Amino acid sequence: MELVYTNESIMNEDGISCFVLDVDKIDFSTGVLGRKKTITKVVRAYEGEVIETINSKGLVESSYVTKEGDAIFINGPRDVYAPRDENGVSWKFDSIASYGYDICKRYVENNRDCVDIISNKTSMLLPHVILIPSCIKNAWGEGFHQFLFEGATLKQDRDTLRVTGIDSQAYDRTWEVLDTVKQKS
Repeated sequence: MELVYTNESIMNEDGISCFVLDVDKIDFSTGVLGRKKTITKVVRAYEGEVIETINSKGLVESSYVTKEGDAIFINGPRDVYAPRDENGVSWKFDSIASYGYDICKRYVENNRDCVDIISNKTSMLLPHVILIPSCIKNAWGEGFHQFLFEGATLKQDRDTLRVTGIDSQAYDRTWEVLDTVKQKS
């Protein structure tokens, strides 16, 4: 698959120049249907926590400073992120089920509210299509870019059609391709 880029590039926090993807021109018609298959730990954020998502190559994929009550997703020691919608609005811990997740367990750990969740949403996927340092400009609102590197997967939310990416190792570890296309709920 050939991806379309704009004439712009943005430098990530590691000083790598990444070409900006034209997400409106990405064709997901040849993609596969998938969903996140793993249970994810989510903790309630404190004000001012710096959350850096580090990809499998040790590079910064995104960075965010939390507000009190934000949701912090933890898939592993280096796979940590604070999701935001396309307008940059942080997902809130107390509303986690409304974002397409089932709560498996609620608990307190180190004086923090936590939940274990599993996704009940599907997305269209273009596995491992990123071949050069790439950027989804304003992926999580103005100025909040997502940087993707070789082997990353592109994901399109089936409800909002919003495009984001998944690091190659995170995709291989936490996502599954479904056998059949399921109707949107």
